[in-house]
Amino acid sequence: MTLCPHASLLDIRNFEQGTPREEIARLRQSHRMVWQEDEYANGGHWLVLQAADIDTVLKTPADFTNNFSPLLEDFPEEFLPEAQKSLTFMDPPQHRSYRALADFAFKPRVLAERVPLMQAIAEGILDGLGDSGECEFVDAVAARFPVDVLFRLLGVDEQDYQRVVDITNTMLLANDPDYAKDRIEGFMASLALFEFGAELAQSHRDRPRDSMTAQMLETEIDGIRMSNEQYGSFFNNLVAGGVETTRNTLAWLVYELCQHPEQWALLKQQPELVPNAVEEILRLRNTVVYLRRTATRDMEFAGEQIRKGDKLVCVLGSPNRDPELFDNPDSFDVSRPVAATRRHYRTFGAGPHFCIGVHQARMNLEVMTAAIVNRWSDITLLAQPAYFRSNFMDGFKRLQIAYSA
Repeated sequence: MTLCPHASLLDIRNFEQGTPREEIARLRQSHRMVWQEDEYANGGHWLVLQAADIDTVLKTPADFTNNFSPLLEDFPEEFLPEAQKSLTFMDPPQHRSYRALADFAFKPRVLAERVPLMQAIAEGILDGLGDSGECEFVDAVAARFPVDVLFRLLGVDEQDYQRVVDITNTMLLANDPDYAKDRIEGFMASLALFEFGAELAQSHRDRPRDSMTAQMLETEIDGIRMSNEQYGSFFNNLVAGGVETTRNTLAWLVYELCQHPEQWALLKQQPELVPNAVEEILRLRNTVVYLRRTATRDMEFAGEQIRKGDKLVCVLGSPNRDPELFDNPDSFDVSRPVAATRRHYRTFGAGPHFCIGVHQARMNLEVMTAAIVNRWSDITLLAQPAYFRSNFMDGFKRLQIAYSA
């Protein structure tokens, strides 16, 4: 067994200023995998650091199941059976059958039809900032945009927006006392989000309206339609993936543009590079730190002896900054080629659970970034950002900026 001589990478104290990228690089240079003890799970876990090994773990659910959560912490036994009804916890073939019921909502043609709505929402948010020339970017723009887009598409009533956002923050940021008192509250929030989704489905049956929710409920594949409970699990996945990740990525992009005025100038001169800038921030500042899987049997893998029940934690940012895959991997460069960047990073995972809303996420980021580049002539930090406390999600609570319209 390979033992790390340092404290566990995923110790929450290592994340007070964001993901500890230098330590990840050090570990990747020396290990394919490394065993680390931790306070968050029984016995410890394996860190998986190389792109090929991450792909194997995420693409081979027969050996590395998702049934026990993508989080390092174990779901309490009393919550696990209900959580396992979620798409997030399913393995094929069950996962494939339920995912197919929602795949249509993210087809390129369907997404293209949404662009005018998304552009209007982005413009409205920037209009609403007024003439002060400064804002707290996270709440005013980065968080509000994906909420307004996704909830409008899903048919969530506007008076419920903040309630759903609060539940989602508690679920994903349960290690931060500003959002939850403990991880148990986070697990309970996950179930609350399932329940809200199920209630949303029933409200669409009681009060039919045109929305992505209605379309998913009406979709039938091999004689199967979604129940309210199944839609609740989809809702949980869509909100967790569509709101938090977009919020954090937009905030990171603005932060990096403030830190690199030459990249901002290049983007202003060549706005056609907006898609490149989006892919670059997804690579450089992947907001989901890791994905966990659980070994289904004893085996040898990556030169190590794996036991049934061992936790394998895929560190998504490791290949994203691997010099074998990217030139100058720690540099922020909005001119990196889109296709090559997408091919080599692991920001959206891999395998059966590759992000279902990846195209929607990219479009969200591109639409808002294009609006900002078009409307603002400069952008600067007014204070250092406040990080939230999490070893699963990487982002800011607050980002105070100034800009010129």
